[in-house]
Amino acid sequence: MQIPRLALALLAAPGLALCPCTLATPGSAVAAAFQGHDVKVSPFDGLRWAKDQPEVNVDGTWYRPISIDGVSVESILEFCDKRWPRQRKKRFGEDMAEAMGLMGHETGRTAKLELVQLDSGAEVTLDEVEMTRAKRQAIRNGPKVSAAPAVVPRDVAEQEVDAFGRGLTTQFAYLERKGVDLDAALKDVLGSLPDEVPVTVLAEKLDRVLKRFGDGHAGVSARGGADPGQHLPFLLDVAGDGIVAFDPNRRGLVDEGRPYVQAIDGRPIADWIESMSGLVVDGSPQLVEHRALRAMREIELIRSAIGEDASDEIVVTLSSRPKGGKRTKKTLKLQRRRPTYGPWPRTETRHLSGKDANGAEGGIGVIRIPQMDNDLIPAVREAMDDFRGTAGLIIDVRGNGGGSRGLCAALAGYLVPEDAKPVVGNCAAYRLAPDFRRDHLGGSRLMYRADDAHWNAAQKDAIASFAKGFKPEWKLPDGFSEWHYLVLDRTGHNDEYFYASPVVVLVDEACFSATDIFAAALGELQGVTLMGMATGGGSARTERFMLPRTGIQVRCASMASFQPSGRLYDGNGVAVDVEVQRDPGDLLLGGGDAQLAAAVKRLSGR
Repeated sequence: MQIPRLALALLAAPGLALCPCTLATPGSAVAAAFQGHDVKVSPFDGLRWAKDQPEVNVDGTWYRPISIDGVSVESILEFCDKRWPRQRKKRFGEDMAEAMGLMGHETGRTAKLELVQLDSGAEVTLDEVEMTRAKRQAIRNGPKVSAAPAVVPRDVAEQEVDAFGRGLTTQFAYLERKGVDLDAALKDVLGSLPDEVPVTVLAEKLDRVLKRFGDGHAGVSARGGADPGQHLPFLLDVAGDGIVAFDPNRRGLVDEGRPYVQAIDGRPIADWIESMSGLVVDGSPQLVEHRALRAMREIELIRSAIGEDASDEIVVTLSSRPKGGKRTKKTLKLQRRRPTYGPWPRTETRHLSGKDANGAEGGIGVIRIPQMDNDLIPAVREAMDDFRGTAGLIIDVRGNGGGSRGLCAALAGYLVPEDAKPVVGNCAAYRLAPDFRRDHLGGSRLMYRADDAHWNAAQKDAIASFAKGFKPEWKLPDGFSEWHYLVLDRTGHNDEYFYASPVVVLVDEACFSATDIFAAALGELQGVTLMGMATGGGSARTERFMLPRTGIQVRCASMASFQPSGRLYDGNGVAVDVEVQRDPGDLLLGGGDAQLAAAVKRLSGR
């Protein structure tokens, strides 16, 4: 059976999901669901944005919305991003009811809203808030509302710094991990405040504090922010034990014969990365390098932050080898337009013909997963059905920045033998904050306590056996929950079978969050080899809170998450079994793919 082209396209295209709304046509059942139902309505009297997050007005009070009729605002925004790319603000404001209907949650004449009041930080539930066309029209036609003051007096800034510290103390899992003295760090921030404090400057100072704790998901942001100014005219990435400069359209290198960047403006590239400490999280070396290279695009901001002189030009020193070799210097003009990386690599789910190590036909299956989106599970199951007789399977998650854990559980169901014991793939505990529920790590994270009714007898035995030998590299301080576990086992799905041929999972330093979990968990299964480069490292159960007077948003980890080996994800990443570097040409359209080629060679026995 061949995989339908639509399913292949969905697997290959980031941001798309295999869900009914994607396939809807004007005469479809989805369209029919809206017959007689008014979707041009809203429960909000006003709407404004803190960067890409909404703030809403209900009866004259401004709130941060949490859920609408039990549907999380985050999931609605994610749906809008997928269905209407780059139109999040417009579609949430004007088509929120339609989006919820397409998600399977039809709205009525009133809505139940779960909110957080911006001024006080209090959680509020409003029942039976009227949904009207007039409100939706007011949002559509209304003036743009300033979401927060641009500058606050010093005493207000001091109150915000205090609220920041209280929020971290209450729910931040990694508060004690690196020995950072939060009180001393905040005292330094207070000592640096002028009489009038720009909100963006305050956010930047708090962000530098938070990044010292090593939480890859953490960050502090304010509305607006500084003008990024001019940008690099090229992109930077790691290849062949060096850093390569290439055109943003990925059609060529900045210098074909000398692709490796040795220096920028006469300063070694390694020094640039090191000097960006505080601007990127203090995480694993590969995550620091990955994020620093991407941050370098805002070269005007970076120059200012580290004390370099401003210029409309940049001088790049390039060489033919990562170390040494023939060198050249190029003087290039900066550009206003920010270059983008886009999804990479652009591989596809497909069936590669060929023979196995014994000379038998069968070929190799390649499943491309560009993001951890549970809506891709049906297409992945269809691919697994097509690859049933293959001699090997490559699961390509390179460049996958995370998402949900459903794909990990679904694929594990094919890779755990029927008579084998379940395998623990992740162990974590969360800080016991007053607002966290007992099932804080349940649901989408698929993690439960050892005695939870969720587990069957075999899974409980696997957890008990694992717990006896589990040695976390960081001893958790007081104030954490019991251990929670992610267990890989057969799921019982009708299409599931045991895939007995060897499997390679391709990963790289851009893999993060749920993809870290995916790599470490599947890497515990017999017959699975991790190839490529170590992942970035991050697993957080991120919580958010807002500083009440400025609207500054704070994100931080609420759980400490460990690999089965006992190593934390944050600060380490997931090591590979077989390291394979990219070649410079692998970063270009039409170039090679050394990592994929190595995986094919391993599975074909060549």
